[in-house]
Amino acid sequence: MQIPTRDAAVDRLEQLATAFMEAKILLAAAELRLFDQLRGAGATAAEAAAALGARTRPVEVLLDALAALGLVAREGDRYRNVPRYEDRLLESSPSHYPGLLRHRNRLFRRWAFLEETIRGRPLPFLDDLRDGLTDPAANENFIRAMYAVSHRHAGAVVDRIPLDGVRTIADLGGGPGHYLAEFARRLPEAEPFLVDLPLTLEVARTILAGSDVAARVRFVAWDFYEEPAPGGLPPFDLVFLSQVVHAEDDAKNRALFAAIAARIAPGGRLVVHERTVEEDRSRPAEAALFAVNMLAMTAGGTTYTAGEIEDWGRAAGLVPERRDRLSPLSELITLRKPGTATVSR
Repeated sequence: MQIPTRDAAVDRLEQLATAFMEAKILLAAAELRLFDQLRGAGATAAEAAAALGARTRPVEVLLDALAALGLVAREGDRYRNVPRYEDRLLESSPSHYPGLLRHRNRLFRRWAFLEETIRGRPLPFLDDLRDGLTDPAANENFIRAMYAVSHRHAGAVVDRIPLDGVRTIADLGGGPGHYLAEFARRLPEAEPFLVDLPLTLEVARTILAGSDVAARVRFVAWDFYEEPAPGGLPPFDLVFLSQVVHAEDDAKNRALFAAIAARIAPGGRLVVHERTVEEDRSRPAEAALFAVNMLAMTAGGTTYTAGEIEDWGRAAGLVPERRDRLSPLSELITLRKPGTATVSR
């Protein structure tokens, strides 16, 4: 039998069309907390199934698939974690990576009905998947996902931001607080404020507990898209807004920038850290794909251009100062409030 000539176009389409299978195997295992059952000497499929309250055959099929992917090792009838991955997949992992995987599993469920979202058909049975901010478990996975994705790069991002004259700093929507912690380390005399929703602040306190800056951080509950600023906040020399604006539409972001501008001291800065797209909205590819994620997961979110973000700033009375592309998924847009900073407050 003659082997058919390979078709590169079909090969590429097949690669795209089947990629979800490997992803879902990993995501399902993380959702089940299966890797915690495979520590040390590991477990048989029956033992793991009993611990999970599941049937043996489906667990065995999943374990064999994980072994095929090289994520677990099989020795006879026992399965155990592969050391290379174990410290990232256990619930006790300081990387919080299992939370990221469970968050992505939640995204997976919405993506499965993407065509219905595009057609505008209601999906009431999936509405709870869209809002991960009010359900405590989903919110915790989301905040831990934020940490897992970016904590290793937080210091490098902060190092690109001018900190001259900064005495008060607010991280709006700062989630787990890892960026604010980096600012606080570089500004030992500054007052750092972590501003987010109450459920998020509970998770942030846990993540920051025991860090060298935890005692200095001021936790402020503020739903800044929906509520006026709480009383008692000082004027800020620097407001950091990282990976926030993509979750809302243009009108809400314009209103947010106006609210932020009112909280910035004369001469202070707003620094926006975002996944931005170029003017043709198809580059970088990672940002264009993320726009689809926002389509699936939010009512009006998307990825924006740096120019659109600067326009919101201008409308709020802020002056664009610089742009700094750090990676395909990371750009800093700096805007300054006109005026001269005071020496003390």
